[in-house]
Amino acid sequence: MSSGLDDRLRRLPPSWAVVPLGELRSVQVVGYGITRPGEHVDGGVGMVRAADVKDGRLRADDPRRIGPRVHEANLRSRLEEGDVVVVLVGRVGEAAVVTREFHDWNTSRTVAILRAPNPDEAAWLSLWLGSPEVRDWCERQATGSTLQRTLSLAALRSLPVPMPPPGPRAALLRATRLLAAKTATNVRIAECATELSDALFACEARNSESWPEQPIADLVHLTAGTAPRPRPDDDGTHTEGGTAFVAPADILQSDLPHLYSTERRLPKGKERRACAPGSLLVASREDGVRAVMNHVPVAIGRGVLVLGLDSVSDAHWLLHEIRSRGAEFAAAAHGSAGRELSRSAFGAIMVRWPPSDVRERFAQLVGRLHERARIAQVEDEKLRDLRGRILDSFLTGAFPAESAS
Repeated sequence: MSSGLDDRLRRLPPSWAVVPLGELRSVQVVGYGITRPGEHVDGGVGMVRAADVKDGRLRADDPRRIGPRVHEANLRSRLEEGDVVVVLVGRVGEAAVVTREFHDWNTSRTVAILRAPNPDEAAWLSLWLGSPEVRDWCERQATGSTLQRTLSLAALRSLPVPMPPPGPRAALLRATRLLAAKTATNVRIAECATELSDALFACEARNSESWPEQPIADLVHLTAGTAPRPRPDDDGTHTEGGTAFVAPADILQSDLPHLYSTERRLPKGKERRACAPGSLLVASREDGVRAVMNHVPVAIGRGVLVLGLDSVSDAHWLLHEIRSRGAEFAAAAHGSAGRELSRSAFGAIMVRWPPSDVRERFAQLVGRLHERARIAQVEDEKLRDLRGRILDSFLTGAFPAESAS
């Protein structure tokens, strides 16, 4: 049965060639990064991980750093400005172009490096990798469990890549760069709103010594996710309708502490029991625990804990408590790279619980900030949809108009 990518390639303009990624003369598949980076080293060389690649951009708010000796022993995976990095573990196929900020960084085993000396070719390759059909293709090629989906280099090398003419391609890239600039502004607005929320929490928590300590289990209804990971449909697209599915990666790679949507959905009848909006969803990796508040019903996958609270004000307070102590809370995790959260160990963690008036005042203030972040996020979703429509038009030969090329 044909996939969405097969259908897409059949609809390309007849003059376009299609070449496997590994056979492109202008692109070098450098390989993947360091398998044994060692401990984090303050002041060391930055290392790009899968979690640092999101929505076509490279970000490193809390970068992992390796020792200079480790870096020197792994110069093959040293990044150069203009390289394309591709996620091999987790959200497979996610890609971004390396900017000047990340020049001379290294990479982890979870990321592949593609080297294209021509900046427009690198930008086109990143855009192609970000298309829905290619992301579904990468998911189909991936192997492993829900927590460790892995795309091999051999599979990545076999990815079909269309070769559009340079003129129309340049017009497309001009348009997408304008969209990217506006998206970056919205991202910064949302970041500032979240940073202000964290700062408000820090101010309120200065008086915590007088508050009683309680275990988290006494404050929440604590359950563990068990929903099966959904698979792409036979036609290569993810299930429409149904219930949004939350995997650990949806939490760990969320830029904001609120979750409104996910990429995958469970078909109706397979969601078992959906988690109600207003819950806290918690996941862990080696550098700390992350939490988000969901705003839509979701099905919870393995590796995620659900914290149900009795009020929105309680949920806002505990959300920021976890954000402020994420590294400390990671002691409750075990398994590969600290990815499995123990429900009993997490429930036993002690937190200082403020009076209700403190929690309510805090929730009113941060609620406004979170709403501003959401407005920026919604606009970015519309820009992302517009970028997809422009790319779709380009792949049929309709954009740009002939006079523009």
